[in-house]
Amino acid sequence: MENRKNNRSLRVALVLGAAVAGTALVGWGGLAAWNAYTMNAGNSVAAGTLSHAQTASCLSSLGTVPTSGSGVAGGWCTAAIAISGVSSSWTGTTGTITVANTGNLVSTFTMSMPAAPSGSLCADLTLKVSDPSTTAPDGGIPYAATALSSTMGAKNLYNNAGTPSLTWTGGGTAGTGAGATGNTFTLTIGVSGTYATDSTDAGQSCSFNLLFSQSA
Repeated sequence: MENRKNNRSLRVALVLGAAVAGTALVGWGGLAAWNAYTMNAGNSVAAGTLSHAQTASCLSSLGTVPTSGSGVAGGWCTAAIAISGVSSSWTGTTGTITVANTGNLVSTFTMSMPAAPSGSLCADLTLKVSDPSTTAPDGGIPYAATALSSTMGAKNLYNNAGTPSLTWTGGGTAGTGAGATGNTFTLTIGVSGTYATDSTDAGQSCSFNLLFSQSA
């Protein structure tokens, strides 16, 4: 009889102990704990736009060098200089190219002639590229008069800001090559000293491509 009482007392003690332990857990961080929270929602990343234009109909091609399609979006731009029927008395001509950073990214620009000019007349012609700036650090002449006989390496281009910069602001307008978002470049085709007397130039031609590259 005494043993049964002792066993019953032990079971009661165990039950009471478990209950007290459960209450302690609830009171110290269990289901009844008080909590407060904050959450930063909607975190995101978006890329800016990278584009430039020479005219409203000559837009840049993203990621690839244009290979055809004169005058269409993403294709070749219309030639700045296209002249025919010149004679021995011809002394040269000029053409202009406007470039505007129409994207929203601050960008840098270069000009190059990645492929050598073609045609035997090229040997007696020169190309000069200038911009209207007379303010340092832009010297206003990306390319001095050079014989059209080989490729031309990439030249960094300044914008037309009051203080010219190699970093062009975004938000320019196609066809407007001025200010911090753009610039206007003049191409001058000249003749060499032998052009006027080189009879083999008659009936010949010269053609070349200029590449404008934008990076951001």
